[in-house]
Amino acid sequence: MNIWLKIKFHSLKMLRLLWYGARYSINKWKTIDGIHVPVYLNYGYSVLRFIDNGEYEICEISIIKKTLSRQDTVLELGTGIGFVSAYCAKQIGSSRVFTYEGNPSLAPLIKELYNKNKVSPQAHTALLGTANGTKTFYKNKSSFLASSAGAIGGKGHTTFTVEEKNLNEEILRLQPTYLVMDIEGGEYDIFKIIDFQSITKIQFELHPAVLNQQQVDFIFEKLKQEKFVRSTAFNFSHNFYFIKEDSK
Repeated sequence: MNIWLKIKFHSLKMLRLLWYGARYSINKWKTIDGIHVPVYLNYGYSVLRFIDNGEYEICEISIIKKTLSRQDTVLELGTGIGFVSAYCAKQIGSSRVFTYEGNPSLAPLIKELYNKNKVSPQAHTALLGTANGTKTFYKNKSSFLASSAGAIGGKGHTTFTVEEKNLNEEILRLQPTYLVMDIEGGEYDIFKIIDFQSITKIQFELHPAVLNQQQVDFIFEKLKQEKFVRSTAFNFSHNFYFIKEDSK
């Protein structure tokens, strides 16, 4: 990027940030796909842009709109601010949505979003992994929303200890049919240990900046071995939808 393009980019960024500061100080709520989202400047510029233009989590919601049925039970890994789980709860009822987020600093935001939208998915501040106990969690210092069970990029990170629940025991207990996952590169660790059991639909985001090609290949090979087929109805670069072959 040459110097003039850099100047243009940063000038537009500053103007947008000024607009976000003015717009959301008057009314902090933005409605996207029927879900009211609280907007705070510490989300970071890239997230604020997608919220402001109505494209926040657009790939995930586009897939869920066409694939979620009222008979499904959703297990979400990576609640974030609660947008996707709230959307699912609006469609199939809160009692059929279970969501897990490892970053405890997001819990007040999740609660605020749920309360505004009059939904109550069963949300847990915990990670799902190999055992019941505790695990180190990483939060990116340069982004309020970026966090992961593995070390992540950016300008440093802080670590803290969070509760860990056994993934396969939770699947056995909850009997979900639809797995939704956005966990900043942690998807490889999940696919290494998961026993799909009752799950017949999977929507997930891959993070190639964190995962190497061997890890990505492993994920797709495991899904193939477990008789999951990728849908060709969605053409997103990092978001995928798979359905169990015998459940079509």
